Amino acid sequence: MNRQRLAGVQRALAAVMAVLVLVLALMAGRSQRLFGTWDIVVHGYVGNGLFVLAVANLALAIYRRPSTSQLTVAALIGMLTFAQVGLGYVGREQLEAAAWHVPNGVLLMALSTYQWATLQARPAASAAT
Repeated sequence: MNRQRLAGVQRALAAVMAVLVLVLALMAGRSQRLFGTWDIVVHGYVGNGLFVLAVANLALAIYRRPSTSQLTVAALIGMLTFAQVGLGYVGREQLEAAAWHVPNGVLLMALSTYQWATLQARPAASAAT
């Protein structure tokens, strides 16, 4: 696969991850009960899927060898998603972990949106030169 096609795949992956983080926040905010409802269960499944996408995103970033900042953002998203899944599972029984789950999700939303935006800006910047 050529580099432009891989960049397009990573752009699409970044967009899907940003949308999934938003969907996860909406699902968690809609939950009527603290635990055990269908939306929290589905929230966990989607969160695990997001982790798989974050690992694929990091692998793609390593393979593409983009700039250091893009690689750093992909690595941070992977690490924070790993932590987020762990906080989600531990947060079922410990409220302190649940309290860290929300700000970590906000940080994931910011980083995934930043990654998508910078990947969108790259083709325009390289076409101008």
